[in-house]
Amino acid sequence: MEMQETPVMYGLPGTVRVNMLANLEALLNVIANSFELTAMAFGLVLASVGLFTYHRYIYRDPIALYNAGRKAHVGAFLIKFGLLVPGIVNWLVAVARDSALFN
Repeated sequence: MEMQETPVMYGLPGTVRVNMLANLEALLNVIANSFELTAMAFGLVLASVGLFTYHRYIYRDPIALYNAGRKAHVGAFLIKFGLLVPGIVNWLVAVARDSALFN
């Protein structure tokens, strides 16, 4: 009997190979989607605070204006990055599947 690369379950009506990549992909999708929602929510709050602060200090304090603009830019970056994370994770899983890393 030769060594098998994937786990096999016995005791069922037939031999069943366990697809470990599907379990890993599901876990990574849950993590990526929760990161997407968290980053988008935090980015939306940060961008809103930055824009409202920008509007309040538009003629008064240049340093507060700079900090408000920076908050708005970081919030927009978090929203964009949150939208990119699930696509990046799915691309990495597809590369691992296509190059047979988990067979």
